[in-house]
Amino acid sequence: MPKRVRNSVVASFVSLVLLLVLALSLLYSRAVIHDIAQLQTSESDNLVWTLTQAEVEYLSFLNAMDRKDPDGQSDLKLVREKFDILYSRLATLGNSPVFGSLVQTNPDFFAALAQLQTLLDDAIPLIDGPDPDLQTGLGQMAEQSRDAWQTVRQLTTSGLGHFTVYADKRRLRIERTMRQLAVASASLLALLMALSLYLLLLNRQKSRRGLALEQANQRMNTILSTSLDGVLVADSHGRILEFNEAAERIFRCRSDDIKGRTVSELFVPDHRQGSHREGLRRLRSGGELQIVGKGRVKLEAKRADGEIFPIEMAVQSARDGDTEILITFVRDISKRVADEKELVKARDRALAGEKAKADFLTVMSHEIRTPLNGLLGNLSLLGNADLGREQRQFVHNMDVSGRILLRHVDSVLDIARFEAGKLQIAQERVHLGELLQNLVDGQGGNAANRGNTLDWTWVGAPLHWVRTDAQRIYQILLNLVGNAIKFTENGRISVEAEADTEPHGLDPEARIVEFRVSDTGIGIAEDQVTAIFDDFHTSDTSFGRAAGGAGLGLGIARRIVQAMGGDIGVESIPGEGSVFWVRIPMCPARAPAPMDPAPRRPPLLACLDVLVVEDNEINLQVARSMLKRDGHRVSSAQDGQSGVEMAESKRFDLIFMDVSMPVLDGLEATRRIRSGGGPSAKVPIIALSANVLPQDKERFRAAGMDAFLGKPLTLDALRRALGGVRANRDGPPDAGPDATPDAPDAPDDDPLVDPDQMAELRENLGQDAFDKLLGRFLDEADALVGDLTPGDAATAEPEALVGRVHRVAGSAAVFGAIAFRKLLNDVERSVDSGEIAALAALLPRLAPCWCATRARLST
Repeated sequence: MPKRVRNSVVASFVSLVLLLVLALSLLYSRAVIHDIAQLQTSESDNLVWTLTQAEVEYLSFLNAMDRKDPDGQSDLKLVREKFDILYSRLATLGNSPVFGSLVQTNPDFFAALAQLQTLLDDAIPLIDGPDPDLQTGLGQMAEQSRDAWQTVRQLTTSGLGHFTVYADKRRLRIERTMRQLAVASASLLALLMALSLYLLLLNRQKSRRGLALEQANQRMNTILSTSLDGVLVADSHGRILEFNEAAERIFRCRSDDIKGRTVSELFVPDHRQGSHREGLRRLRSGGELQIVGKGRVKLEAKRADGEIFPIEMAVQSARDGDTEILITFVRDISKRVADEKELVKARDRALAGEKAKADFLTVMSHEIRTPLNGLLGNLSLLGNADLGREQRQFVHNMDVSGRILLRHVDSVLDIARFEAGKLQIAQERVHLGELLQNLVDGQGGNAANRGNTLDWTWVGAPLHWVRTDAQRIYQILLNLVGNAIKFTENGRISVEAEADTEPHGLDPEARIVEFRVSDTGIGIAEDQVTAIFDDFHTSDTSFGRAAGGAGLGLGIARRIVQAMGGDIGVESIPGEGSVFWVRIPMCPARAPAPMDPAPRRPPLLACLDVLVVEDNEINLQVARSMLKRDGHRVSSAQDGQSGVEMAESKRFDLIFMDVSMPVLDGLEATRRIRSGGGPSAKVPIIALSANVLPQDKERFRAAGMDAFLGKPLTLDALRRALGGVRANRDGPPDAGPDATPDAPDAPDDDPLVDPDQMAELRENLGQDAFDKLLGRFLDEADALVGDLTPGDAATAEPEALVGRVHRVAGSAAVFGAIAFRKLLNDVERSVDSGEIAALAALLPRLAPCWCATRARLST
């Protein structure tokens, strides 16, 4: 709590207590005065006198009844007079408010008064009756009255005792009130003394505060005069009250010349005049300026010479007595703004240069790779020609140089991919032993040419099957082994693998696998060890160096290892050799199930007349090529309606029917063929689909289909389907290829491409047809992925989207693009079922999956 507020609270509390004590003192004084005044009156004496007078009146009444004249008669007039006086006195005792408490609280007094009142009431008829009757009954009445004398005494005694107690209580109350008055007076005196001391303390504090305020004002004036920020103080009308030296420098004017003039007149640019006046008007009307208390804001201001320049200012409002004032801190930021603009331009130029460099590397790498691949391919063909020994040597030398150049270009392209953030790390099931054995087998010849031995071994318990990117692991180790071969002659190169037994990171299954490539070569100088993994770094840069290289291999290896969450390093002794080590986290994987023996290939049938109804041109070409390879006649249709028309115009031995097609889908086309009664109404119809679910099989049967084949279409599956056709071509199929399995499900880790399927397709189609169809598939998939964006989930037209996705999924199945095909099938199902949320989650995954799949297909 602030000191000023605390002092105010204390003063208020003391004043309240003082007023309370003063009020109590006045109240007690008034009570004492009132009690003393009552004591000074004769009220108590009157009460006692009234009680004793009742007894006197009663005795006077008895005497009046006993008094007789000389002839023995009573003075009836006197008797009646004394009776009336006594009756009046008793009525006063019973009805007077003064005796009310006595009557209510003293039962003896009440009983005596009631008995006497009854006695008098009984005598009223006789008192008010004729004189003879009164004269006659006077003796008896006198006798009864004398008998009641003790009652009168009881009445007087009880009344006097009551008033005696009452008088004692009043004296005690007066005494208590006097004591309370004394305490209140003492408290009042103590409070007055405390208040005096407190006021004295406040006066001293005020004096000290005044001195401190004066010193603070002096310091503030010093601060304001030396501040680099301008300080302006203005009233609610914008008139300038204070203007420090920094403000004079900023606005280029003198304080004495502008005090009393308005801010808008001097420093506000013309385009801000309206908003400035409106803000001051709002402030005067009880509102506030939009920039008051909002921290520093950037605006434009005007100097005394009319120059417009940028400022940074903060405004606060305060009270100066009853006047609202505005305190503004101003900073000239014209130089800073100019510097920022220069920095932004420099940054933009640097970014443009980096982008140009990356684009240049990427484009040139691709542009160089294309003719190099053609050159190496032609050299390979030329090597198989009938050449002389010298010519073969020339071809060999060109091939070696070309492949070295291609490796350099690939390294530059890898760097461009890293900088673009497009490096993809796959997770596939890998047998590390086979990978290392293939590495040693592939590099054994190079090692032997330099007189080296090359081997590999496990250290500790082996970890055969893991999930990792086999291509990247091979690339890293190939680079390390290649370097070891280059820098070792007539020595030994060893590759060791060791799996850690402890979990790594948050994944309890992850293990660190360390690969060590050691050699007995020339080693690495100590000053070169820290830079060996930099790009374009070579240990020997002289023209006569024995080992060549662009110095990119280790830099790329370092990037790949880091992208896989691992680490790489080297230990070396010059002249003795080096040990390169790589530590990469991997998860153990289950070994694949033993392969089933290859099924017996069904015998080839005689030439059949086959109709293929397929809207995907790639799938159609694959089916046509396979069927024609076995000698069958093939007709084709690219939509369901065309297929129905062809089936009604000619008899075929077998119809392959795609399920999802434009114009008319496969199910409806089958129904029309069966119900049309045409020449092919009873021939076997086999469904073709890239994604046959169990619940779909009943729909196929209900539509009239006899069996189904899954995509990708293989030659063995096609031959099994043809083998189910009856020899009697006029009748319906008896067994047919029912329950022919569709495409095998992708394994748990969804590999990108099935290499066996690619090899089989290439073998079945031939290299030229395979390359042509593969190029068409790549173009179709590129177009689809390029057109689909995550924002299309809510706006895509289902029919058009399903058709395109289905066609590309069928082509993906043909080429064994397992993960991409599965993702497209999920997209197709989401669109069919209208699951927008699921579609929105799938679309962002298409581009990365296709990018990795395309790279694998193009390898």
